[in-house]
Amino acid sequence: MDNLTRRGFFGVGAGVAAAAFLTACGSTESSTPDNAETFEFTRGDEKLIIPTDPQNVVALDPRDGLELSILAGYPVTAYPTGAAEHLRREVPDATGVEIFAEGASDPNFEYISTLGADLLVLSAGWWDTGSYGNDRMQQIAPILPVGKDFTPEWRKVMSDFLTGIGRSDRAEEVLAEYDAHVAQVRPTVEPLMAGKKVAFVAAAEDQIAWFQNDFRTAVAEDLGFEVLREGPDLRVMLGSEQFNRLEEADVIFALDRSASGSVYTSPTWQRLPAAQAGRVIPFDYYKAAGYALTAKVLVDDLAAGVKR
Repeated sequence: MDNLTRRGFFGVGAGVAAAAFLTACGSTESSTPDNAETFEFTRGDEKLIIPTDPQNVVALDPRDGLELSILAGYPVTAYPTGAAEHLRREVPDATGVEIFAEGASDPNFEYISTLGADLLVLSAGWWDTGSYGNDRMQQIAPILPVGKDFTPEWRKVMSDFLTGIGRSDRAEEVLAEYDAHVAQVRPTVEPLMAGKKVAFVAAAEDQIAWFQNDFRTAVAEDLGFEVLREGPDLRVMLGSEQFNRLEEADVIFALDRSASGSVYTSPTWQRLPAAQAGRVIPFDYYKAAGYALTAKVLVDDLAAGVKR
């Protein structure tokens, strides 16, 4: 296993951890001594007390929370079902790690309280919606909201987080390894994709969600792919009468294609050049968002898809 893992990424000191969280979470002031056990940071109108050197970290969501906890070197002792395999294998001492049923809209507070966490790490998106019962969850343990799910600026979000906890060298290392992997794979796909465009979609009942600016498109562009888009929005919803807006796509990566039913079998979809050419490639949901660990495996998936 290469260095783009969390192995050996422990030992972050209390003082730098505090500075990191302040940076990552938007606080601009702190009077916390370097040897303090906790510190206060402000996120918007909220003031949260966070341990500087947590020993029992529970990731409450299987994407931002888990991946950034791994990259931070936190001792993850529990995380929810729904975590991607490539993240699960990066959690050390996996035989002693608890895996629990995910419930973003109806979390099991009683169960989570039995895990003995001294820090709960949660996607900032979930925190901002309040869907995880913020007030009640904070009665169990301090919560650290992290990340920016689906962001095309995943490099900056990850680097800011790692730099903030005093590991700018780690941020540089993982990005250098990712870039080296891209440099190795890119020459194998550039001849296949010269002058061609890719699109990323997902079925949503009787519509298509067309993703134009997100984590997937950023990684695809790192590989040299030209991404079909119409503007700066994360996604655009298309009804069947609008599927022709995807006609310029030579390859379409379709999320959950095997389970999506009628949309992908509709006549308007089937008339698309990519569909007629058999160039609609199933896309793995677990790699639709993330950071360096996910980006690296996504590079391989995208390359394999266009080589089919």
